[in-house]
Amino acid sequence: MTGTNAVPLPVGQAELLEMIALGAPLNDTLNRLTRLIEEQSDGLFCTIMLLDDGKYLRAVAGPSMPPGYLPMFDGVAMGPSTGSCGTAMFTKRTVIVTDIQTDPLWMQYRDGVAQYGFRACWSTPILLDRDTVLGSFAMYYRDVRSPGPQELELINVATHIAGIAIERKRSEEFMQRHSDELEDQVRERTEELRVQKEKAEAAVVALSKTNLELAGVLNTLHATQEELVQNKKLAGLGSLVSGISHELNTPIGNCLMAASTLGDQTQAFSARFAESGSVKRSDLSAYFAEAGKANDMLTRNLHRAAELLARFKQIAVDQTNLDRRNFMLDTTIDNIVLTLKARLRKTPFTIEQHVPGHLQFDSYPGQLGQVLSSLAENALLHGFDGRDAGTIHISAEPEKDGWVTLTMSDDGNGIPVDNIDRVFDPFFTTRLGKGSSGLGLNIVHNIVAGVLGGAIKAVSEPGKGTKIQMTLPLVAPQM
Repeated sequence: MTGTNAVPLPVGQAELLEMIALGAPLNDTLNRLTRLIEEQSDGLFCTIMLLDDGKYLRAVAGPSMPPGYLPMFDGVAMGPSTGSCGTAMFTKRTVIVTDIQTDPLWMQYRDGVAQYGFRACWSTPILLDRDTVLGSFAMYYRDVRSPGPQELELINVATHIAGIAIERKRSEEFMQRHSDELEDQVRERTEELRVQKEKAEAAVVALSKTNLELAGVLNTLHATQEELVQNKKLAGLGSLVSGISHELNTPIGNCLMAASTLGDQTQAFSARFAESGSVKRSDLSAYFAEAGKANDMLTRNLHRAAELLARFKQIAVDQTNLDRRNFMLDTTIDNIVLTLKARLRKTPFTIEQHVPGHLQFDSYPGQLGQVLSSLAENALLHGFDGRDAGTIHISAEPEKDGWVTLTMSDDGNGIPVDNIDRVFDPFFTTRLGKGSSGLGLNIVHNIVAGVLGGAIKAVSEPGKGTKIQMTLPLVAPQM
């Protein structure tokens, strides 16, 4: 309800975005959102419903609604005539009902609604994308009426902010599930390798040093996994996890095979010795030959695993710390591209880089990695939308007086001429109500201009791709 204590809409929007950024509970955020919208119009009541299992309505916000009203719709399946909210979710379109008592969409609910006095109900679906419905936002009045320009603007604002909050919650739950799966997988693999290691050590003392190295690699892998689980804000966690699992699978699998084979051969050798009481020189020579091959395979694959762990660990440390250090640009971008390729592995898109090997920076590699990862994600989301092929290209060229031009380009859809000057503005997005907050490129701009001390611009031709050019100093300014 409007009044002298009503919070202005822009102020309320800022407060809500801060709540989302700080990780406030979803119910608290959505309840605050409904109250903010209600304060903008006399006689207005608001609700937010989520869609469970892709089918059923669940009320999550509506603090001003009369007791007993929202439970009427909990668990109801969406459909073409399930009131304003269920119909909006089903059709993926805004539903305007000016009079509940006469509109056929409310036929099965009008008697129950009548006791609460509501007459008008306008509902808009909250969409992640054009095919995925997250829920709905609804506005109620106790008189017969149609929405005016102000109400329509309020609906758009509420739907956009609700979409940001709900998608943030979905992303947190997705990351937690993947963290739990990674922990289970590493724990199972660690246990398997520990058993195999102990079996090999008991079978032949000559391989004890190699088996201790294997235990060291396993401990390092476990420590890296714990670090990833504890640091939920690690940029690109899903891609990094996928890269570790894929790249380490081969060397560790080879170690398992070598240890298992050696164990079987040792058991067979011991059985022959126990049966005959003596050992043939040829049998002993053959056993030593196989033991040597197993030792070579274990050592070679353990070195490979240790090298991969060192690269992945450096990426994790860089992206979670605002630490300044000296680094070679080509090596840092190689490591970043390694995680991006894991993200692209199951897509038709590719990434290439051509960076000179002599460019040494005194700057913030973690923040540079965040910029490149965000630009790559933006290209996948917008540049390649609707395409079945595409390439991202990263290049660097030295300039005068200690500056470097770093460019990320794609051959995707490009950016419309009317939008090119707004892409770095906060809250600007072409996917309003579809899960996009419009903050990604604004954050990129702030990092480049602020932390890295450079400048950034976008050049694009619709239908032919986009080029993001960053001019960066070799020595970043002091913070």
